[in-house]
Amino acid sequence: MEQKRRVFIMQVVAGLGTLTLGSQSSFAAYEKLTESDSYGKSMGFRLKSEDVDSAKYKRWTAEQKCSSCQLWSGKGDLSYGDCSFFERSVPSTGWCKNFKAKKAA
Repeated sequence: MEQKRRVFIMQVVAGLGTLTLGSQSSFAAYEKLTESDSYGKSMGFRLKSEDVDSAKYKRWTAEQKCSSCQLWSGKGDLSYGDCSFFERSVPSTGWCKNFKAKKAA
């Protein structure tokens, strides 16, 4: 009985340690996406929306910026926020061809 209790306690402690490490990593800041990133390039990513080649990306409009995209999770007046599409930080002024306008609240 004592042996089973020790094993159980060790398993609980190990599980809590794993849970703690997992939750800490989810709070880590994303690395910043650059225009030279190969995946970013393939998606037409630009640090500034006004630098988008409108002849190449016909759906682009000047109002489209990362800060107004559903996939951007920046808050308030931040210059960078996390993008769930790239899993990187992107500037509020940025743009990519996967832009999806935020829905009205």
